[in-house]
Amino acid sequence: MAHALFPSNTYTIPMPAPFDASGVTNGRSDVKSTHRAAQARLALHAPTLKAALCVIGAGRETGHTALGKQGDYVMVERVNSKGTIDVVVFNTKNGKFNAAVFSDPDSSPEPYSIKSRDKDGTALIMAIIAASLNNAEYTECISKISTYLYDATAIKLSYDELSIYGTILCDNIYTRILSADTLGADGIKVVMPNTTNIQPIRPLSIEKGTYAPNEVVAGTFRILLQNGRRALAHPIVSNAELPRMFAFSERVFTQKEQALIPIIEPWYVIPSEVVRISQHAHATTHASQAMRNFMLRGAAGVGKTEAVSAIAAALNLPYVTITCSANSEIIDLLGQFLPDIEGMEDANTAHRPNTIPHHGLPSLEDIQMDHASAYEMLTGIYQEDISIDEVYTKLIEVIREAAIKDSDKSDKQQAQGFRYVETPLVKAMKYGYVLEIQEPSVIANPGVLVGLNSLLDRGKKITLPTGETITRHPDTVVIITTNSDYSGCREINQSVISRMNLVLDIDEPSEDDLVARVSAITGCTDIESISLMASVIKDIQRRCRKTMISDGSCGVREFISWTQSFMITRDMEESARYTVASSVSANPESREEIWNTCIAPKIAS
Repeated sequence: MAHALFPSNTYTIPMPAPFDASGVTNGRSDVKSTHRAAQARLALHAPTLKAALCVIGAGRETGHTALGKQGDYVMVERVNSKGTIDVVVFNTKNGKFNAAVFSDPDSSPEPYSIKSRDKDGTALIMAIIAASLNNAEYTECISKISTYLYDATAIKLSYDELSIYGTILCDNIYTRILSADTLGADGIKVVMPNTTNIQPIRPLSIEKGTYAPNEVVAGTFRILLQNGRRALAHPIVSNAELPRMFAFSERVFTQKEQALIPIIEPWYVIPSEVVRISQHAHATTHASQAMRNFMLRGAAGVGKTEAVSAIAAALNLPYVTITCSANSEIIDLLGQFLPDIEGMEDANTAHRPNTIPHHGLPSLEDIQMDHASAYEMLTGIYQEDISIDEVYTKLIEVIREAAIKDSDKSDKQQAQGFRYVETPLVKAMKYGYVLEIQEPSVIANPGVLVGLNSLLDRGKKITLPTGETITRHPDTVVIITTNSDYSGCREINQSVISRMNLVLDIDEPSEDDLVARVSAITGCTDIESISLMASVIKDIQRRCRKTMISDGSCGVREFISWTQSFMITRDMEESARYTVASSVSANPESREEIWNTCIAPKIAS
């Protein structure tokens, strides 16, 4: 059974390079897409391969292709073989297209129809592919072909392997369209008129910005503009391509440092924010003011930390993180003096590095519990309004003085010591790592982050509690991840925000992205059930926003827990009670409202 998007004449069109090589077999019975039930003799489809190659090359090759999104719409602009511009808008919900052909960006639109080799459906298939990037089989094929085309260091595929991946890719797209009703989330709904005349894009719709992309995936749009302006774009990047793609230099790391460079998981879909930040950090490396400070904002569970980890992989830098709390103080970020228990039992205590003698000083617990009394132990002065930072500073001062006095003593073995411990922040600043500062907006003292402004400025110095002065490494990348909408969060000081080179907001993933991500993470293959749960999660999120229920959480983490519990209990309702329903709010009335309006109507038996 054929589909209107794949008429028989399109199988006679010459293959694009590299699939036009004589060694590439066209017509195989030994491979098929995992979505096809029975084996058959399968042919390469030139428009599908051209579409895939255009998507792979988008953003790498100058001015030929642009891909973008706006809500349920996927948009494509492509210069065809005659030099005119195919413009396609694909509605991922109803599977319908709008399309037109422009001789140049200022011309009037002409009808788009699959009738000739320059209008063979390539632009339509490009829109379908751009809307279906989360399919694992498709992603593997694209990654293999992309590596063949753009990675000069990789082992080249043979023509037979190129034929295999090309055949599977073509069959993947064809089968997912033809069997959309039975494949659940993997199906691609496409509605094509039998006449192959596509509904036109009207000039008024373009003027009004009806199809203006608010997320440009690749290339530069010339016709479908965003409020009359061209939006910035980033290339499509697979998780196989991302590692080292934006590395600053060929630095040599120790074994421990190498272990801190993240590995991209196969299920992870690269967000645009990851590429955007990596691009800016890499492109400005040799500028007088390199871009090294960034902020990511977004709701809990949208993937901010995963994004930072992916950025570290792209930059090929070790990744460390520091998590803030309401009681975080500047000393928590710069390092701590901890009692050197090992040193008390070591005859060589005085010779241990970063170990400072301790003589009846208040413990860290004493300082945290009672600032004023701890200060009195150090100075003999009781000061009610003394801050914990001032007490820590005085403690360091006293320890230094004691260390100098003890250096003249002959019996060094009797000295108990404090050992200075570097924080991830200090390590990142000294050695050039990617540092994530998580949720600084929860810190009660708004001046804590302001105290780090000297390190957020490139090339500046800061003095550690040990007296050592460090200069920020030129490769150090600081990424603040935060959510200012949650209970307990505070506004971040303007002086900190002004030092951020980019501030990006990560949107909540779509239902399709949720299904693909959670299925890959949990290993659950019941796509129908996961899709239903994803729909419930989205309903809960909308309801919480509408009713201002904000004392709980319902995001990707809760969805993962619900799916894992469902895989054990096989009871969606029971698992929901102890995962999403219990996490959404601490208020029983709010939980009941969410259950009755969002959960029970869809899943209750």
